Amino acid sequence: MKKELQALLVVNGALVLLAGFAAGFPYGSAVVASIAPDATAETGEAVRAWHMAHLEGVLNGLLMIASAAAAGFLSLSQAAQRVVFWGLVTAGWTNVVASTISALTGGRGTGITGFDWNTLDFLLFMAGILGAIAAMIALALGGLRTAREP
Repeated sequence: MKKELQALLVVNGALVLLAGFAAGFPYGSAVVASIAPDATAETGEAVRAWHMAHLEGVLNGLLMIASAAAAGFLSLSQAAQRVVFWGLVTAGWTNVVASTISALTGGRGTGITGFDWNTLDFLLFMAGILGAIAAMIALALGGLRTAREP
């Protein structure tokens, strides 16, 4: 992978990771609220939602940084490099944004429910899934290509 794309993928990964760290603060607050004697069922839902937002940022950021490192060792065509870069940038940002919106609005992003936040979350998650799948296929093919080189 070209150094410029590799570096930009690391930058985006670090920023997505930081967004996940930021989502850890409301997650921690929700956990503290959930152990209060007067905690309601909605408090448990907030814990789940903020936990997901926190993990989406942390895990997607780490995936982006690790993939950037791995891509530096692989024989990737120009097209494959773009697929890895844009696929992971799309996946990282859409997943952390959608899960944060879900936590803020109480949605789940599990389907199209009209012109609402839940539908936006669903569409963002779908874009992220497609980006991640495309990037992982490109990395796997690059790994096979590199393994076959003399």
